[in-house]
Amino acid sequence: MADVASAQPGAGPEVHETNASDFEVRVSAPGAAVVADTILQEAIDKVAAKGGGVVLLGAGDFKLSRRAGMYETVVLKSGVTLRGQGHATHLYLDPATLPQAARYYPVRIGTETTPASNVVVEHLRYTGNNARIGGGSIMGFNARLGSVEARLMTSENVTVRHCWILDAQQAVGCTKEGILEYPSKVRQDAQFKNWQVHHNFIDTCGNKAVEFAECNGGLIADNHIVNVKAGPQVIFGSRNVQIRDNVVLFTDTGINITEGSHHIRVSGNHVEPVADINAGALGPCLIFRTEPQPLNGTISDVVVTGNVFRNQATRAKCVVRFQTRPEALACTYRGVTFTGNVFDGDVHFFDDRSPSKTTIRDIIFADNVCEGDVISVPNVKMMSQHVMVRGNMLCKAGEYVLNADQWVWSGNTLTAGTIRVASGARANMLRDNVTVAPIGDEGVSTIVKDNLVSTSPVESAKPSR
Repeated sequence: MADVASAQPGAGPEVHETNASDFEVRVSAPGAAVVADTILQEAIDKVAAKGGGVVLLGAGDFKLSRRAGMYETVVLKSGVTLRGQGHATHLYLDPATLPQAARYYPVRIGTETTPASNVVVEHLRYTGNNARIGGGSIMGFNARLGSVEARLMTSENVTVRHCWILDAQQAVGCTKEGILEYPSKVRQDAQFKNWQVHHNFIDTCGNKAVEFAECNGGLIADNHIVNVKAGPQVIFGSRNVQIRDNVVLFTDTGINITEGSHHIRVSGNHVEPVADINAGALGPCLIFRTEPQPLNGTISDVVVTGNVFRNQATRAKCVVRFQTRPEALACTYRGVTFTGNVFDGDVHFFDDRSPSKTTIRDIIFADNVCEGDVISVPNVKMMSQHVMVRGNMLCKAGEYVLNADQWVWSGNTLTAGTIRVASGARANMLRDNVTVAPIGDEGVSTIVKDNLVSTSPVESAKPSR
């Protein structure tokens, strides 16, 4: 095939067709002096009309405008691959754009009423100029289906990879309105299917870096995500999603597992707040939470494994958090397994925002290294059931205080501390733990058995009871 034409202001797309299954439109970069809206949309439309193919963008600037009365500038359609020449291909919203409160999509995947499937965005740079514009929500590569007629439609097989996505309110996502009927509406196939966001550099987001809503089958992997309000999020019944091997440096929260999500795997990520985060912020690296909706929700069947969660930048030093918002009716967080992680900070097995509406149950916290505290609260304040703390290396100096009921602490090694069962805690079991001081028991019906006290590495261990 011929090379991409050199950039010329106002140059139109070149069409190259080798056969019916290999259709390509090549678009030279028109440069910063030219608005590229029409040039890009014409190329996308030509490819979509042929049933799919590649829009190949040349190196240089593609400046986009905000279109009056619209929610988007350029719309990606089904079957289209938008491919650049790497960092040299730069799509951006004109930084002179006036602020506007409404959410806006310079490059949108489908429309509010017509979803797009089988879409790929790759090998290019995108700048939203969200902060510079100073208002509104300038999105990245996103699909949002909010119209009534779109609720039975799906957006499937969408991939964003090998891109630089800078200064967008949200870099990539399939999102929905916070509709109250979503629990009864969720179908087995979901509204979004098989979304993949991987090997991108995402820098500066005023909201979530990547958000999957009602997504069945998804991958958020190998992204370098920095200076974002929040890292990857799954929401509104998302399931069968992997969040793995990302680096996330955030200003508010790290990975968010929210409202109705289940069968989620979080693995191999390094997550911590930015160094200059407000020291008074909570700053959890992993948060399980609800949305501001009056729903009775469940978040379940989540595996958290092989991650490094680090928070030494805030006074709270929080690395894991559960949070039910006041608008929620209630939420149960169940079937969550934490295994093989490094927690450089405190793990909060409690919710101090709406504790009476929160239940944590069927939790396994096993084979982790924890440099901070493992914090529980009495069941009269917040319900927790069937929580097992097993086989961990717990490194905090001093006491780990167990306040809840019916927990099992088994086979843990406390390298510089011990365990104390608080007054009023009921029916807990502590066995086969190694501590540096005897276990204290002020609780009711506690079973304390076969624990060892080792005052130094060279002294022989002796039973605590």
